[in-house]
Amino acid sequence: MTAVASPAARVGVDVLDCSELGRLVERPWFLRFSFAPEELVHAETLTGHRRLEFLAGRFAAKEAVLKVLGRGFLQGVAPREICVEPTPQGAPVVRFRGRAARLAPPAVSVSISHKQSVVAAVAIGIPGAGGAAAENGRTAATEPKEPDAVSPPSTHTTAPAEHSAGGAQTPEITAFLRVRVGQEEAHYGGDLVDGARILRLFGDLVTEITIRTDGDEGLLAQYSDVRFAAPVKPGDYIEARARLVRRTRLRRVVELEAHKVLSARPGAAQSAAAVLDAPQLVCSATATTVVPYRRTDTATDLNPVAEET
Repeated sequence: MTAVASPAARVGVDVLDCSELGRLVERPWFLRFSFAPEELVHAETLTGHRRLEFLAGRFAAKEAVLKVLGRGFLQGVAPREICVEPTPQGAPVVRFRGRAARLAPPAVSVSISHKQSVVAAVAIGIPGAGGAAAENGRTAATEPKEPDAVSPPSTHTTAPAEHSAGGAQTPEITAFLRVRVGQEEAHYGGDLVDGARILRLFGDLVTEITIRTDGDEGLLAQYSDVRFAAPVKPGDYIEARARLVRRTRLRRVVELEAHKVLSARPGAAQSAAAVLDAPQLVCSATATTVVPYRRTDTATDLNPVAEET
């Protein structure tokens, strides 16, 4: 009888100098792209070199984890889909979401070390029953096909389950819209569309999320950190997505992004248009919505998110 070899653990290592990220961590687009909301919340409690040291350590850990997943930087997985959080004892724990969750082994352990301005991270992926299948080859019907670069979000309204380092799964709640901006929506000179158009898309996404989680449309209480990054004009195709990042008894906090994926080219010809080489961020924001307490216990929650303690 021939013994079947157990799949080997995969190891990823990354080393960088904090100065390499000194300017990047001051740029909002880089922070949103590279770090999960939970990581940014913690970074906001730090200042000066300690903040830089923390973000550099997380970034090195993400690079090490990407090597465990068999992916290079920007090859199908966005860094923010890898979240490194501390346990109550301070040890880092890895959680995955989105595309990263489909590639992750059942358990990933990570260690981060600092020495003056240098940070090093080591990640080890430990395959289990699911990991063996990944190592020995998936069938064409089950293997996720990843693009060579980070792609725009899919049209599915519920993302794959998140994986914790211990193998537990927590469903991620998302919503997605794709719209074409019409000529009638030009509001300013130069055929510019007003930013309120994108915020209306965000409002619809937030409403969908609260319907899915609470069986209620909720009441949008506020937007925060609204950033307009690129102009929108008639003929553009906009893809907007939302992700539930925090849930309390009455409030739902949702992270929002809108990207331009197709653009009109009136300068080339009257009806010319083109697919952009990469989705262009046009707006990002965080929304807080309130739901009635009386319905949170009775709504049918198809995709529950753990309540805050």
